[in-house]
Amino acid sequence: MKRLLLAALMVMGTTAAATLVAPVPAHAADPGTRLVCDNSSAHPYTGTYKSVTVPKGASCFLRNAVVTGNVKALHGAKNVFIVNTRVDRNIMLRGVTRNVKIGPGNCKIDPIAGNNIKVTRSHNVLICLMSVDNNIMVTRNDGRITLTANKVDNNISVTNNLAYHHLASDGHHKRIAAIRVRHNVAGRHIRVTGNDSRPLILRHNTPTATS
Repeated sequence: MKRLLLAALMVMGTTAAATLVAPVPAHAADPGTRLVCDNSSAHPYTGTYKSVTVPKGASCFLRNAVVTGNVKALHGAKNVFIVNTRVDRNIMLRGVTRNVKIGPGNCKIDPIAGNNIKVTRSHNVLICLMSVDNNIMVTRNDGRITLTANKVDNNISVTNNLAYHHLASDGHHKRIAAIRVRHNVAGRHIRVTGNDSRPLILRHNTPTATS
């Protein structure tokens, strides 16, 4: 199935300050560019890229872009926000220190991933309303974790995540340490196991999530 990946960003528990400045055009690139991404939400990258790499210490904001290869964050990247963007291969994020959100900007449409979504050793993780050809894998993260209303051809694995580590930017939320897996559909299995005794909220998944 030909699929697209749209990803959206949310900075959890923070409020962005409004600035009264004239709008600045978003960045664009010629097709085939290998993008090293370090920008802000005010100036997202657009256009077509062969691949995207997020260096240590950087934040990356993609909006309405196309990535024909992979999106990869190196250990120590700060934030990865991919909004309304097609990724033809994989998203591989490891060691993102603040926030990861993968899904459309308003989480009200059905974006698509061409292969896998894998998020490891990061902090806050939100994946919502994605259609994924292969697997979603979320492991060894230590922040808020939510997977909601995703459709996956094979497996959803939320395994071996760490005890919740609160950051000031996380804000406050009832049962903030809980892992939430709700309204997801997988072709094979949904596993939520080995998550350091964190509370689990598992609701309305098909098949029923094993824990």
